[in-house]
Amino acid sequence: MDKTTTFPIALSGYEIEGLTEADALRLMQLYQSCQDYVVLQRGHPPDASVVREEFQSFPPGRTGADKFVFGLKAASGELVGMLACDRDYPKEKSWWIALLLIDPAGQGVAKTLCCDFFDWLKSQGADRVELAVFAGNEAGLRFWESQGFTPVRTAGPAVIGTKEHSLKVLARAL
Repeated sequence: MDKTTTFPIALSGYEIEGLTEADALRLMQLYQSCQDYVVLQRGHPPDASVVREEFQSFPPGRTGADKFVFGLKAASGELVGMLACDRDYPKEKSWWIALLLIDPAGQGVAKTLCCDFFDWLKSQGADRVELAVFAGNEAGLRFWESQGFTPVRTAGPAVIGTKEHSLKVLARAL
């Protein structure tokens, strides 16, 4: 993970900050604000180990050098969003979005964040983005489809925390 890597964002009053595991405690408030999603994902509210896990988990064949965790920082310094992703996964020139969390009070910023992130990925030579949505997460599925993603396959079951999920893998070209 590289704390110095960021990308430009068109949202006035916000900036992107590269995060590392040392920032896990700063993210705890965001995870608590998004606890409905964390409970859907894991079956229990967030705790420090859940936040740290985002920095410690990697897809098969990937390492910390391929993992990027970006924080969306408000002018107040508070982290109001985060985007965790993996470079060159599942194949070269493709990026995997592992998690997007946006504080519910910041509705409307996710679309701009994603658009700016996709523009940055193109500038880095990426040509595709993939992600997985839990089969029961209809709001998440609608959001990603509105961003141009289409279903490519199903996966699972995947056990996360105390929950088992079927996954819809989505992709979009850049």
